[in-house]
Amino acid sequence: MKGRILYDDVARYHKIQQRKKRSRIIGLVIIILIIMIITMFMIVRILDHYKPAPQFMFLSEKEISDNYEVKALIIRDETVFRSPADGTVRSLFADGSRIAKNENLAYVIPEQQIDELKELQSLENEIINYQYELIESNGNAGAKQIDYETSGQIRDILSNVYTVLINNEFSDLATDEAALNSVLDLRNERLRDYNFKDARLDDLLNHYHELESEIGLKSNVIQSSQSGIFIRTYDGLEDRLNPANINNLSPEQLTDYLENAPQGRLEQINLAEKDQPLYCLTNSIEQYFAFFIPPGQSTNVQVSSKVDAITRDGIHLNDGLVIKSEETADGTMIIMRCNTSLERLSDRRIVSLNVELNKESGLRVPLNALINFKPGNVEAEIMIEKNGYIESTKVKINKHNQDYALIESLENEEYQIGPSTMIVLNPNDVSEGDSATGLP
Repeated sequence: MKGRILYDDVARYHKIQQRKKRSRIIGLVIIILIIMIITMFMIVRILDHYKPAPQFMFLSEKEISDNYEVKALIIRDETVFRSPADGTVRSLFADGSRIAKNENLAYVIPEQQIDELKELQSLENEIINYQYELIESNGNAGAKQIDYETSGQIRDILSNVYTVLINNEFSDLATDEAALNSVLDLRNERLRDYNFKDARLDDLLNHYHELESEIGLKSNVIQSSQSGIFIRTYDGLEDRLNPANINNLSPEQLTDYLENAPQGRLEQINLAEKDQPLYCLTNSIEQYFAFFIPPGQSTNVQVSSKVDAITRDGIHLNDGLVIKSEETADGTMIIMRCNTSLERLSDRRIVSLNVELNKESGLRVPLNALINFKPGNVEAEIMIEKNGYIESTKVKINKHNQDYALIESLENEEYQIGPSTMIVLNPNDVSEGDSATGLP
């Protein structure tokens, strides 16, 4: 009997302990739930209190365009001239220089005159170094301006080199090296013509011109037979690519040229061979660019529409004119005519361009300011400020690209937009009826 009583006491004790354990667990769960509810309530209050403020922009009339990265073929009117003898070429003008008829362009120096050429080059380096000493010490505002303009171009080229190295595109380094040499040649040519009014420099220059003339007397002198732009390169396409037959350029031919023509800057000819091409001249006042807009990105491009473009190294081609637009299997084939930057692109056959087509102007907004917008939509919604509060209104999409859209009000909308209307740039962070100040 005593043993049974002891057993019942133990069982009752275990049941009591289990009930206490369950009570503690239930109490702990309730406490945790209360803490979570309070925490969520506090988070909601904090987020509501510190809700992102609306960001505004005034609407204004601006342009947008269709932008494409393309590789373009350059076509211009070029006359090829051949060397009268074998020898080392000493050009008297930088590539891209404008020259007059009957000017001396270059010497073809025979092998026995090489030592004199080296002496001339050494003297040229001495003159350049001394010119910089004068620029630093005496001011020479005109020479400083020449150097300043050159330094800007050099910085642009070095910036391209840095970008090339970052992107591991080492194939473009030769292009940048040639560009740097061209800029330095043109700078040296301009500085030689500048009067520093320094006796020692005058003596050096007189000796330089005497030595150059002496070399010229013993060399074959190349004279320009016409005025134009001096091109110190040759790629073999000069006779085949000409504005006179540009309308006969087929999409298949353009594809072949873009793939197989020399890329980047063309090499200057330094060693001449008798009767072989030596240099070119162009007296054209315009050049042509042929390229494809890739399939899937094609857009309607009208003949006679305006085109602006910029090369990878920052050369602007403004007010180009489309003379041909044709849909092909390779995309939209475009040929544009342009009368700017002939000199700066004279040593290239292929150039990478960012082109702007189909420019239009209107009330421009960033795409992220539009609500419920997808490419191809003709309507969307925007948030605007009205009497101190945020309101929504639907708008018509007249044109858009990858970054911006041109919009106008729908006739039946309560809130109309126009220049100086304040729109919300972060519509996902605000709600209709919110205060425009961002305060509760």
